[in-house]
Order: sequence, then structure tokens, then C-alpha cells
Amino acid sequence: MQKVLIIQGSLNPKSKTAIVAQEAEKILHRCDGIDCQTLDLRYFDIQFCDGRKLQDYGSDTKKAYAMVQESDGLIIGMPVYCYSVSGPLKNLIDITSSAMENKVAGILCTTGSSMSYLASADLAKILAYESQVLSVQPVVCSSYEDFKNGKLESQKVHDKLNAMIEALISLLKV
Repeated sequence: MQKVLIIQGSLNPKSKTAIVAQEAEKILHRCDGIDCQTLDLRYFDIQFCDGRKLQDYGSDTKKAYAMVQESDGLIIGMPVYCYSVSGPLKNLIDITSSAMENKVAGILCTTGSSMSYLASADLAKILAYESQVLSVQPVVCSSYEDFKNGKLESQKVHDKLNAMIEALISLLKV
């Protein structure tokens, strides 16, 4: 069984990134041969990356590292802040980059406007250069107009989410 870890990189209590990550989890639960779990940064106390050894971090940080290391593939949900990756998500990547090495990842990108979607390229570069992570296409981008009453309503985003997960799973089964 292949393990996919969904990393939800927003700390916002009403996170739209979390809503899209939950939709991804629903799809993955319907896939044969796939086990998935979610690492939601809102519920983990991840210390700042400061160069110390992994064993010197707290239990949540070590647990997050183990979750990344034990996965075969990743889906990374990134909120876009100031046209780039959020600080908490980048911090997690800095700490867990060695556990991500040579994995395959899908990217979920939530933005304040449809013009911020290119920020996902920053995440793809970080993953590729630091950990040789292969990012699959399509990148799933959503913005505020894709949500109504706390739910993802956009059929286009749902379609891209399904396509991204299909691409991810096809590479995991190679």
C-alpha cells in the first residue's frame, strides 16, 4: 500500500487551504491501494528551524518529520502570502527536507486572488532544488471566489484536484 501525506500549510483557523486538503483526502480515501493521512500545521507545535539536530526538537516536530519520512508521496497545501510560500510551511520544509528526498508531490495553492497562482512555482523550486521532489501537474489553484459558505464550490478546482491526484498516484505505482 502506498502512503500519501497531505501537508496542510496554513495556520488560519478558517483556512481555505484546509478545505481543499480535506477534499483531496476524500478523493484519496476512495483510491485502491492508497493510505493517506494529513499533517495539519494548525495542530502541530513545530519549532523554528535553527540548525539543531532533529533529536533536539520537540515531539510534534519529530512526529511531523516521521510522517514525511514514512510517506511515499506528498500533497502540499500552501496558502499564498505576499506572493510566496507561507512561513510555517517553509519552516516545516526546512526541517523535513531530508525526509522528502526523491518523493513525488502534488501542490494545492490557495490565494487571495486569481493573480497569485504563480507563487506555486516558488514551492516547486524549493522542493526540487533542496530535496529532488518531483512536482506533478496540474497544480491545483483556488482563490476566494471558489468558496461559498466554507465549502469548495468550483467544479474546475475539483476537476484539477482529481487530475493532480491521478497523476500523483500513477507515479507512485511505477
